[in-house]
Amino acid sequence: MAYKWKPNASQRKAFAERMKNPQEEKAYTQRKIDKAEKRRAGSKFDYDSAGGSYIPTREQYDFAMRNGGITPEQSEACNEIIYGYSYQEKVHHDQIHIVNEMRRALNV
Repeated sequence: MAYKWKPNASQRKAFAERMKNPQEEKAYTQRKIDKAEKRRAGSKFDYDSAGGSYIPTREQYDFAMRNGGITPEQSEACNEIIYGYSYQEKVHHDQIHIVNEMRRALNV
């Protein structure tokens, strides 16, 4: 197993202190975004079609009918699930994932 570096308590404290400065936090966030974009640019992985599409299950449909969602994103996902189940059409897995996360959060 490879060694993985972890910061000690004083390093964690120093990092937290640096992140209180809005300019430092913005620069750190931008570096993370740039690094992720650079990694994705060289990748042959198709992020748009990742995960595929599936026909929602009856449980997902029932949940979507009972709980419409709080945020616009959740409402859209519920509508997609209802449509997909009603017409037996495939729905992108991201929409299904949102509904499943809502189900887990409500322990349904």
